[in-house]
Amino acid sequence: MKLVFAAGITLMLSVTAVSAAEPPPAATVAGSHPLKGRIWQPAEGRWLTPEQLVAMTLNAGIVALGEIHDNPDSHALQSWMVRRLGAAGRRPVTAFEMIDTDRQATLDAARSDLTGLGDAVEWDKRGWPAWTLYRPIAEATVAAGGDLRAANLPAALTRQISRNAEPAEIAERFGLDVPLSPADAKAMTDEIRDSHCNLLPEAVIPAMVRVQRARDAAMAEVVADQAARPEISPVVLIAGAGHARADRGVPTRLRMLVPGVTVLSIAFLEVEADETNPAAYAEGLGAKTLPFDAVWFTGRAEREDPCAQMERHVKKKDGK
Repeated sequence: MKLVFAAGITLMLSVTAVSAAEPPPAATVAGSHPLKGRIWQPAEGRWLTPEQLVAMTLNAGIVALGEIHDNPDSHALQSWMVRRLGAAGRRPVTAFEMIDTDRQATLDAARSDLTGLGDAVEWDKRGWPAWTLYRPIAEATVAAGGDLRAANLPAALTRQISRNAEPAEIAERFGLDVPLSPADAKAMTDEIRDSHCNLLPEAVIPAMVRVQRARDAAMAEVVADQAARPEISPVVLIAGAGHARADRGVPTRLRMLVPGVTVLSIAFLEVEADETNPAAYAEGLGAKTLPFDAVWFTGRAEREDPCAQMERHVKKKDGK
């Protein structure tokens, strides 16, 4: 009888633990679409549940959460995933693309006041969406006993790299001394050209490719360094979806820097009105298959036509 009672208690505790797990947040971006809220695993060609995705993060040493910067549901899901790591007893360190590495001391000093952290690191002045969208990610990290890290290139070094004027040791450190393969060079060139609505002068695109490569390498360096801390697990990278690509983004560099660490790449991608085949979203990324371990589809945030914005900017710069 005691054994039956004990088994019943164990079962009750198990059910309670499952039911207590925080579900994903409700979408705030309006619209209905068959893919919205669903999670696709490209390598297996199958759908995942949120719990299956959480289990994958718990088995990884590094988790790249690739966002659409101005989509609030991207950030809500990022913070939810960090909270789930904390609820599982993990102490994640979260590295932000949005904060330059030369601001780490400021970030450390400001972590006791997460409301004011954005102002401390001049978040809004640097053109990122509101800090209030990202603050829950930082709060979840700190609540779990984790740490916060700046991950992006400092502005001064970015300018040097864009002019091919960085020190030789920096070029070697970030892999800029090794030419891209023709396929990768074309893919990155096309991506930058397309993302700027074909309005950029061709002469500036090679410099932008170099900067993109350097940023990927710099973020990978920060993440790899944190992955070596035994008390921290996993390292979470908050960055644009392009940086989270497993084919040529930060994960590619991480495979060289920390080959023994499992890297999981997750992207939050917006749905397209007329596209209901998840595999077809690879074409818009210039790839044959979606270059992520998992893709969580979200609604499409309302925003001004970026090409119209870009065209106004170019005309203003040219004095027209």
